[in-house]
Amino acid sequence: MRADLDTLLIAVYCAACALFPADPKPRRGRPEKITDNELITLIVAQMLLGHPSERGFLPVAAWRLGHLFPRLPAQSTYNERCRLLAPKLVVLWRAIARELPGFNDGLCLLDTTPLPCGQSTATVTRSELAPWCAFGWSAAHSRYFWGMRLVLRCGADGTIRDFDLVPANTPEREAALVLLERQPLQGQLVICDKGFAGEEFEQAVATLGAIVLRPSRADEPERPSPPIGFIRQRIESIVQTLKGQPRPEHHLARTPAGLLARITARVLALCAAIHLNWQLGKPSRALTAYAH
Repeated sequence: MRADLDTLLIAVYCAACALFPADPKPRRGRPEKITDNELITLIVAQMLLGHPSERGFLPVAAWRLGHLFPRLPAQSTYNERCRLLAPKLVVLWRAIARELPGFNDGLCLLDTTPLPCGQSTATVTRSELAPWCAFGWSAAHSRYFWGMRLVLRCGADGTIRDFDLVPANTPEREAALVLLERQPLQGQLVICDKGFAGEEFEQAVATLGAIVLRPSRADEPERPSPPIGFIRQRIESIVQTLKGQPRPEHHLARTPAGLLARITARVLALCAAIHLNWQLGKPSRALTAYAH
């Protein structure tokens, strides 16, 4: 077994078939060209090949993946069915993530990243995403953006244990606390940056049985600053890996269901690659082998 795109897609397909066995009763009407499990695998391929647009991906898939998918759906059908598969994508991602060492690691890395959803005034006022989006500040780009914020809870190897999508103006500490309450934290170290500073946040995390470690701010001269710079670089590196081939900022979603499906597909693709790399003894977040 080697680290390449075909091997990864076969592994994802087998995992999907184990979780979602085929319905023995045939559906009425014209049969689908491609099953749900094949479509899930195709979505993972799209994310790893770095094609956010279905229009640009399907011709590439016919050339690159024709031996695995001899029949491909039309663009409109592909887009519609991908949105409906969001619940299955979540189940498959969680099943793969739970098998990784980073899922139960003692270190919990916490961070957020902007997820722009529009640039024009017409988008802000007419988009189906408008009720869920807001204007927020991106410190990395020193500008405001309209959209959502992706909250990530990761293991040290890059495993995304959990994630959430919140409006861009949601305070980071509130969004992170909701995420931390979903899974047990007993005895873990939560590593985060200065944006999560706050006594109430640290006390709330302590109530969950964990300890917050973060760099001290300039206005906290008396607070000891633990030497966690090298660990903080790890979460920044994980975010950059997610922004590389999967490209979540280029999701091109126009509806809430489409946004959830596209972001979940990217998280699934990253965790599936980490799982295969772990089995092969390769660096966990090395995705280059799956990009062509």
